[in-house]
Formats: sequence, structure tokens, C-alpha cells
Amino acid sequence: MRDVTPPSPIDSLAKDQRLGDLHSVHDPRTVNPRSRTWLVFLGLPGLVLLPFAVRFLIHGFGWATVLSVLLTAGYLGAAGRVLVRDVLPGYGRMLYVYENGLILVTRRDTTAFTWDAIRELRVSGVRMGSADAVSWRCALVRDDGTEAVLGPEFPRVQDVVETVSAAVTERLLPKYMSRIETGGEVRFGPFALSREGIAKDGDRVPWQDVAEVEISNGMVRVDRRDRLAGMTATAGEVPNAVAFSELARYVRQARTE
Repeated sequence: MRDVTPPSPIDSLAKDQRLGDLHSVHDPRTVNPRSRTWLVFLGLPGLVLLPFAVRFLIHGFGWATVLSVLLTAGYLGAAGRVLVRDVLPGYGRMLYVYENGLILVTRRDTTAFTWDAIRELRVSGVRMGSADAVSWRCALVRDDGTEAVLGPEFPRVQDVVETVSAAVTERLLPKYMSRIETGGEVRFGPFALSREGIAKDGDRVPWQDVAEVEISNGMVRVDRRDRLAGMTATAGEVPNAVAFSELARYVRQARTE
């Protein structure tokens, strides 16, 4: 990463929270720099034409009035679409990712999320039409209930999702393993995992019948050996889905050897 010096309040907060080294900065204003060029290119003619359209309307309705109104509406409408779709979604937001957590800046607040303080992570990805691009979004919940949502308004948000998923999984997985080993149960949204197997909606699959637990195309799937139909849920419904798949692989291997 190029040398980036965060603002003094951000730097102070990072030090107070012991977040370590700064790894990346994600500024929505850099998602599509050409958007602002198009905003000026379309908005400026519309603003220039606007007083002429008003004057023509006041003095009567004719071909000049129709033409000026259509051109003004076309330019300003296109500029408004660029403004709403590409410029405003991330207005006032910044994301700083550190070694031991992240800091999210919004227009109202600045919040730090250390990896050790995150109790829940929900990840969802939506494929954009027929293209290969995926619109990623993740929601973080701290132990004190504070929430944050990171979406496609941030550049390279997929990298952030992968970083947070790995960090949260590394922290939570040992706790989950210990709970299972002592005979407890761990819930992941609609799924419940125990030494006996995986349950969902009253249906329990014993470990010897679990073929694989995988996350693919925005879905969490529990494939079965004893039948074709397995258990499924959207990734957004399953908090800490990566930890769920890793825990399932660990317990299945331990219970079937």
C-alpha cells in the first residue's frame, strides 16, 4: 500500500484500540472517478439551459419551449442518475483496515471494530446480471451490539470481506470447537451443530451422512450422502458462515474417523 497518513483523530483512535499497522484505505470517492466527470458534463449544460426553458415557458408554448424543456430534462435527469447511483452512495464514508481491526467513518460517527470484539459477521454476494462481477456486502456486529454494514460503495470490498472473515473465524473457531467437545451446541442462524450432527428446521443429519458443507454462489449448503436433497440457506442468513463450514469439517472428521 502506498504511504497513507490517516487524519489525526483516526490515528489516535487506532492507537487507543491497539489496531496495529494500517493495511488499506477504502474511499468510495475513488470507486469510479469518471462519474464526477460525467456529472459535470451532463449537469452543466442542463443548468445553462434551465433559465432558457423557464423563460420560454413563461412567454408561451412553442417549438423552442418543447426543445429546451426536453434538453434540460434530459441533461439534468442523466446527471441526477449519475449523482444518485455513483456519487452519493458512499458520501461521507471512509474505511480504514488495520492489522487488528478496522475503523468505519460515516457522516454521523467514527467506530472502531477490533477483530476480538466482533461476535457476528454476515456476508452476502449478488451476481450482477450475466456478468462475472459480484456485489459484496457484509454486516459486522460487536459484542456490545454496535453494527456496521460494508457494501459495494467501498472499492475492493471483496478484499475487506475476506480479511474480516479470516480474522473472525480465527478468533471464534477455537471457542466453537471447545463448546462442541464439551457436549454443547453451536447455532449459526437456521443451522445448529453438535457432536450428533447438523440440524435445521427440525431435521438432523448425523455426521456419517454429511457429505460436505460448502459456501457457493451466495448459498450455504449441507450436502448429504443418504439423499440428493440437502440443507440450504442464503449466506446472509448464516452468521459466521466461514466458521460454520470450518467447524463442520473439523467435527465431521473427528466423529467419523
